[in-house]
Order: sequence, then C-alpha cells, then structure tokens
Amino acid sequence: MIYAFVQRLLRDQSGIGFVELALVAPLLALMFLGMIDMSKVIATRVDLEQAAQRTTDLALGKRPPNGNTAYLVAEAVAASGVPSSDVTVTLTCECNGVVQNKFTDMCNGGQVTRRFATVSIKKQVSTGFNWRIVGAMFTGGSATYTPITVIGDSVVRLQ
Repeated sequence: MIYAFVQRLLRDQSGIGFVELALVAPLLALMFLGMIDMSKVIATRVDLEQAAQRTTDLALGKRPPNGNTAYLVAEAVAASGVPSSDVTVTLTCECNGVVQNKFTDMCNGGQVTRRFATVSIKKQVSTGFNWRIVGAMFTGGSATYTPITVIGDSVVRLQ
C-alpha cells in the first residue's frame, strides 16, 4: 500500500509549475527591487554629473581670476539642489605637470602651464530595500540601513 502510494506520487506531475514558481518568485522579486533601486542611483548619478558639468562650463566661460570658487559653489548648489557642504570645487595650477600651491601661481618661463577646475557633488540616495541585510543573512550578522552616497564630478582645463 505504501509502495503504491509512493509510486503514484512519483508519477503525479500536477502542481510542479506552482512549486517551481514558489522557488523562483523570491529571486524574481529581489531582481525587480534591485532594478528599481539601481535606476534611482543611476538617475541621481546622471543628474549630479550634469550639474557638475554645468558648473565646469561656467568656470570655462567665466574664468576664476583670483582663485575664488564661491560663484562656482553657488552654481553647483543651484544646479544640483544639494547643500554647499556636499559640493567641492578645486582650482589647480600645474607647471610641467607639477601641482602648485596656489591656482594663481605663475610658472617660470619655458614651463607648460595648465589650470584645471574640478567640481565634485555628492548626495545620499535612499533605496527602498536594505540590501545589506541580504548579505547578513548568509554571514549570520546584522546589518543596519545606510543610504548610498552617489558622486558626480567633472573636470575642465582652463589653460
């Protein structure tokens, strides 16, 4: 009687698709959540890159004569919507590839002068899912949620 029951169970194929779906559904859900979260991160990165490029375009059009970066920081804040503490504008001067102390330094005769404006903007992006907890499930630890820091930057040569 038990042997016949086991044989019947082995031949019965009804419900196999449902069982397979039950095994694959969590993975599909994680992939879907991952696509949503990554699209938020990528969209933010593109926005920050465009804001940084807009700021370096301003630096190229209105060159900083005395090394003052206040108007470039204000432009980056206006373009990106982040606070000024998350914006970094660096002006550098190189003489024959050697970085000088000040942007306004002059190179000696015969040296190649290069001046650069670098804009970096960072922003915290909140994802809809705590991805660290997935890794913690396999290591046995615990994971607290931390947002992802996204950085957009741009460099332009002024001279």
